[in-house]
Amino acid sequence: MGACELCGIEGVGTKPANVSQNILECCNRCIDSMGLKIDKPPPTISSTLIPESQVLGKGISGMDIMTRDKLELSNDFYNKIRLARKENGLTQEDLAEKLNMKVGVIQKIENGVRQTDSILMKISKFLGVEIYVEPQSSNFSVVASEGNRQMTISDARENIVEKERKKKNKKKGRKLGVSRTGARTRRQ
Repeated sequence: MGACELCGIEGVGTKPANVSQNILECCNRCIDSMGLKIDKPPPTISSTLIPESQVLGKGISGMDIMTRDKLELSNDFYNKIRLARKENGLTQEDLAEKLNMKVGVIQKIENGVRQTDSILMKISKFLGVEIYVEPQSSNFSVVASEGNRQMTISDARENIVEKERKKKNKKKGRKLGVSRTGARTRRQ
């Protein structure tokens, strides 16, 4: 949205138009009322899709962020860093000094606080530990059977049914701090 250079109205869409051998930004009302010629025709939108812009299959790198086949940070990156530091015989202060970092950053990382990729890569490269792993699907669950026999579908169903029964059989108790309502009856 801009301002028309002829009538001065603000907050309207403008187009470059020829006015007395000059190009001015004019609103549609001025262009229509004065019969001005538009300097550049508006861009036309093609109804056919351009093949280069389509995302097919796994996607084009940089276009579809959900299909990247890159490495991701492992869930236990902080344990791997801590163990590698201890194996190398370094304290947190020594590691921070050698990497020219603050001790607080190393402490936060070893407590599981996520830092930037550049910091984590610097530490993993120095310690020689792999903290980036292949992405894994989060849509799976591990079901195990009792003993060492093979798991069947009915075993998995029984596990689910048992969990539902336990939920239903749970006794509802009074909430703390809440008195009983209504009159009490006498038992005989």
